[in-house]
Amino acid sequence: MNCLRVPSEIRISQISAKANSLSPANFGEIYLPNAVALKELLTEAPIRGVTTPRIAFLRKAPTSLITNKALQSHSYFVNRHSSGVIPLSPRYFSNLGLKSGDILFSTNVNIGESAVVFENNLSDLTINPWMVILRPQNQWYVFAFLKHQITQDQMESFVPRGSIFRNAGGRYLNLMIPFPNQRDGERVIQYVSALMQAIVEKEKVIRDKSDLIHDVIQAELESNQRNREFQYIYPSIADLSSLQRFDAVIYDQEYKSKIWLVENYAHGSETPQQAGFTVTPGPSLEIKIIRTRIDSETYRPGYYTLILPTNISVCGTMNVLPYLGTPKSLPLLKQGDIVFGEAGFQKGRSIVLIDPWPKCTTNAHGLYARRSDGDIQKAIFFRCIFSWYRTMRLIDIMAVGGSGGHFSPEYFDYVRIPRFPDDKQVEIARLYHHDAAQPAGRPTLDSFMDWHNRWNTELGIWELDRGMKALQRTLSEVQEQIIEGKTVNVPI
Repeated sequence: MNCLRVPSEIRISQISAKANSLSPANFGEIYLPNAVALKELLTEAPIRGVTTPRIAFLRKAPTSLITNKALQSHSYFVNRHSSGVIPLSPRYFSNLGLKSGDILFSTNVNIGESAVVFENNLSDLTINPWMVILRPQNQWYVFAFLKHQITQDQMESFVPRGSIFRNAGGRYLNLMIPFPNQRDGERVIQYVSALMQAIVEKEKVIRDKSDLIHDVIQAELESNQRNREFQYIYPSIADLSSLQRFDAVIYDQEYKSKIWLVENYAHGSETPQQAGFTVTPGPSLEIKIIRTRIDSETYRPGYYTLILPTNISVCGTMNVLPYLGTPKSLPLLKQGDIVFGEAGFQKGRSIVLIDPWPKCTTNAHGLYARRSDGDIQKAIFFRCIFSWYRTMRLIDIMAVGGSGGHFSPEYFDYVRIPRFPDDKQVEIARLYHHDAAQPAGRPTLDSFMDWHNRWNTELGIWELDRGMKALQRTLSEVQEQIIEGKTVNVPI
């Protein structure tokens, strides 16, 4: 629903109030018939972050800073392990009293983005001055609408897109939060809150299981080493000649000590090719090559589903699925294929196509690995090992070139796949892909979270993401009904 109202005429006084700007974005107004200003919903004044003079950013430090980068449209919560949370050693540290469940809201840079903090101990976390801590009534309900497009639309009307320095100041407090206009409105609020909380919990379990995959791989490697001690040795002429590479980073101690875990693994290792994989670059989607190109954010019959590396999450799911219309015949991805990001600072992110998505392809920055036998479990295991390499910074080290570097198909022989026992491979693959029957009984408003949490423990990352996206669609439909002033039917 488009709630933006554009006036047919503008008074001189209105132009003066907007610093004599004639930008159209300055004069559009968001019309919400049954809404309450955010400032009226807060239980206490917002807490703004403070400037923290930094001595250095370190890999390990006593404190951490949550930056605006940690707040993303596709993510709902943030903890100390989130991207955009950086360890630092400041001259002084401002403990803002963050609590688990606090809402962080960006008033600058990625303006209007928000996330809920989930941590047990927050005493060593702080935020920057372009972010505020919000503690509203009906926390999950308000958060659901802060993540809705209606918030972005309102923020854009406060701070025009053309502004060089985008800062909402205190105007975010005028954000209007829609409320249901019906007799059982409180029940609708509880339903929206339950949906939002269930979505956040599923994302949290996805991240936890992704971390667990890395922990299981690390533990298996460390506990099954041959009886040899690592000893760093400077490269020889023979080493340089055999590898045909002169980038010093693959010869330094960090790389050698980390790759040693795989090279010294008791059961040995093999290259992707030896393991049965063929790695192929994705097609170029440049307009000069495919001639006709129509991009869409929603599915249209006959369009290609695009698996773009930039949209692959670190957990092996898709943040966004765009679509492409073109008469050009493009190579198609198959069920069981692994798609890898080949270039840029996010290279190495990967996903296995578990569901048989029709007419699916990638682009030139995507590589895909395929097995002739279509063994999905083997594909998942390889993807998880590759993700471990990325977490250990080994993909960054192996890659070459500037602007984030490139990890071309010829470098895949550097990624040795350890020959884990079959039961260990099954354990790892099950964390990524495992379906399970729904818990017994139907959930109610009171049992909604418990019902989903019981289901979450059995599901793999892929199925958790599928369920999370289904909840997102339901929540979006309910929110649209609330915004339009329609009656919402609560099915539980």
